[in-house]
Amino acid sequence: FFRTYYVPNNAILVVVGAVKKETLLPKIQALFGGIPRRPDPPKVTTEEPPQVGERRVYVQKEAELPVLFAVHHAPNLTHPDSYALQVLAYVLGGGESARFYKAAVYEKQLASYAGADYNPVHVAPYIFGFSAYPLPGKTVEEIEQVLYAEVERLVREPLPDRELQKAKNQIESEFIFAQDSAHHLAEMLGKYESVATWKLLDGFVDGVRKVTAADVQRVAQKYLVKENRTVAILVPVKAAAAPAGAGK
Repeated sequence: FFRTYYVPNNAILVVVGAVKKETLLPKIQALFGGIPRRPDPPKVTTEEPPQVGERRVYVQKEAELPVLFAVHHAPNLTHPDSYALQVLAYVLGGGESARFYKAAVYEKQLASYAGADYNPVHVAPYIFGFSAYPLPGKTVEEIEQVLYAEVERLVREPLPDRELQKAKNQIESEFIFAQDSAHHLAEMLGKYESVATWKLLDGFVDGVRKVTAADVQRVAQKYLVKENRTVAILVPVKAAAAPAGAGK
């Protein structure tokens, strides 16, 4: 694995800071130029077939409370739907004022946390996920009903302009503030270049700004459907009692 993938022709070097190309490039050449090129790693061409029905996984593990994860197949950042999906993730699960948290935590008081996540910076298509942590005495099934009801509401009813703009403002501000950190900026450049091209960062804010309420509703209808969903539930079990005399 190391010899196949850890090769200079499969690597990206990112430098961020107050540097000059004329002085930097000779140093890079001196440090890395002597490492020989190797055969290009094999390209992954396998495509996962579309999911045709909900899947459920139950895992029994020592824990105090259950946990819910529900994930949906979704495209990566090279797909035009990625901008609308990022806005959708913030509408449903982008903080304590988002729909999932308001419904499951504040209004129904079923969970200590409920959110949604979509990170499209992957080479292959990835996932759009929900997660929630039930409070003591509450069940995963109760929370599932609440989360799916919020998705159905979004599918049926157009997103209000104010809520749409708030989600877009959150995404844009986080994207811009993240660039105050040289480390984070370098990480973003490297990730985007490894997936497609760093130049996609230049169009990110504009892509988010162009998302409409109809776009958000359309991607919810397309991706957040039962047939495209896999649900994983942690079922807590009690710790085994220590045998008599243990620890003596």
